[in-house]
Amino acid sequence: MLLRIAATLLLAAPAFAQTPVTEAARAYREAHEVAILAETMDFLRLPNNAANREDILANARHIVGLMEARGIEARILEAGDASPAVYGELDVPGATRTLMLYTHYDGQPVEPENWTSDPYEPIVRAGRLEDGAEIVEDPLSGEIDPDWRIYARSSSDDKSPLVAILHAIDALRAAGIGPNVNIRFFLEGEEEAGSPHLRALLETHRDLLQSDLWLIADGPIDTRGDPRVLVGVRGVTSMQLTVHGAERVLHSGHYGNVAPNPAARLAHLISSMRDATGRVLIDGFYDDVLPISDAARRYLDAGAFDEDSLLSEPGIARTEWGPGGLYGEAVMVPALNVLGLDAGAVGAGTRNAIPDRATAAIGFRVVPNMSLDRLRDNVRAHIEGEGYLVLDREPTHEERLQHPMIAELHWSSAGYEAASTEAGHPLIGHLVDLVDAASERPVRVVPLLGGSLPLAPISEVTQTPFAIVPIVNPDNSQHAPNENLRIGNLWDGIELYAAILADDWASD
Repeated sequence: MLLRIAATLLLAAPAFAQTPVTEAARAYREAHEVAILAETMDFLRLPNNAANREDILANARHIVGLMEARGIEARILEAGDASPAVYGELDVPGATRTLMLYTHYDGQPVEPENWTSDPYEPIVRAGRLEDGAEIVEDPLSGEIDPDWRIYARSSSDDKSPLVAILHAIDALRAAGIGPNVNIRFFLEGEEEAGSPHLRALLETHRDLLQSDLWLIADGPIDTRGDPRVLVGVRGVTSMQLTVHGAERVLHSGHYGNVAPNPAARLAHLISSMRDATGRVLIDGFYDDVLPISDAARRYLDAGAFDEDSLLSEPGIARTEWGPGGLYGEAVMVPALNVLGLDAGAVGAGTRNAIPDRATAAIGFRVVPNMSLDRLRDNVRAHIEGEGYLVLDREPTHEERLQHPMIAELHWSSAGYEAASTEAGHPLIGHLVDLVDAASERPVRVVPLLGGSLPLAPISEVTQTPFAIVPIVNPDNSQHAPNENLRIGNLWDGIELYAAILADDWASD
């Protein structure tokens, strides 16, 4: 109860005054809204499926053009089979700090038939599609309403933050007040494909990537409409686990109590890994998990997460992680999630037969200091400890006769470990102050995001702290049909990044 009272008090706190920097950025934006919107829509017209290298290369060349038009030295970075990344440099005379700005410009695949409009032909609606908002036929002809929305793939995830950053630089130059830090850009082209070559890109071009802080412009603002600074993300990996039975599907009358039932065995195996509260029962799973730091605890207590709506909106009575547990506490521990089950058939397709196999897709979210290699070893040891022969292929006839319990295990090639910056790091404190002063709403500092981003390679290769500073609306439908961007969030993002880049960061 005390935590929720504290969060309520923060929401009622006085609004922060606009600074000269944000006022200048707003004045610039108001004078150039049509041009900014047009540039955004041109960028969104470029298909950017992460699996299509030619499309990604076309996007990379477009970005280089946007940067060079602003006097930013830009080039395309490659390493082996990696999709291209875009690197940019903007040095400022007298600056003593360097910020590395990261976005990704690739997008999720689209199924056009599930969209209400062409995902690569951006349209503007006078509000949310779900509310029946009509299409604005000529959005570039006059005054632009901040509640209008652009509908297109990557409108929020993650092209618009790059547009906001570039126009923040334009605004500072126009006002003669910055930027006052050296700026570097690392723009990834395969984040939506799981960043399989990110580490290779970083290691190949390590000398270019020296900075004081990486700023990640990805993800949405807080569901309460407040700005966020996030300093950690959970890692992720997954596996396909198949329990084998007989070589073929068998009659349940002739073979019930005779043939092993893979579906029942898989259920027992999963329950041996995870209890009803979500606690993982695999030996060694929590050995490397660190306690929540005092600084992180303070941010949680101050309302890092919109606890009530994050549970009530999707219809959750309480967190699985213990009675009365908070959302913020639940996502700061690792999790084993059953993502899917496949065995036999249900409904009209049900038949009196014992399936020959049962498969589960199981995902793991890991926290800082956990090793994926060690996790995988512990999982395999647990399955073997339950009496299974563990294979990475279909069992042979001879193996079925020799071993009464057989499991087939395949780990996904995608995935990465968790990453975090210490919540009490002085650069994080300075960043929070800048965001707080630039906004009319209180900043929410999130010590660990429940989701995952490929930040572990960045942290490990560059040995540089990072923070995520998002700008887009929380209801943007990223990765889904009808992805959208509220235009007012783009405007706010220009002001926010102007405030960050106008500061010289010299006091730290």
